[in-house]
Amino acid sequence: MGKIRKSVGEKLRELRESNDLTQSQIAAALGVDRSTYTRYELNDTPVTLETLTVLAQIFGVPTEQLLPDEDDGDKKLSLRDVARPNSMLQSLSKEERGLIVFYRTLDKDAKAQLRREIAKLAKKEE
Repeated sequence: MGKIRKSVGEKLRELRESNDLTQSQIAAALGVDRSTYTRYELNDTPVTLETLTVLAQIFGVPTEQLLPDEDDGDKKLSLRDVARPNSMLQSLSKEERGLIVFYRTLDKDAKAQLRREIAKLAKKEE
């Protein structure tokens, strides 16, 4: 029995669901409409290399993991074109990745307020 080949969209859907995230959360983290992200998962819209790299960081996986399997006919990206995400991001828990996704949905003022609160907590720990 041969290997089951998966498209980029199938891989994105599986990772999103396994991390208990919604399409809206991922779309907000990317700065796109939910409908745009939905089209990525449906393979209706090609995912750019830049977007693929950000998605890999959100999910904490190597970018190569999101590339289409070799024989699925979508060979627009190659491994040599893709930078590996920071290894620290790969070690984040589901909860930590969820917090990052949430942070990216906040507006500029809310992000600044959250950073101030985190700084206060960090000073208490010292």
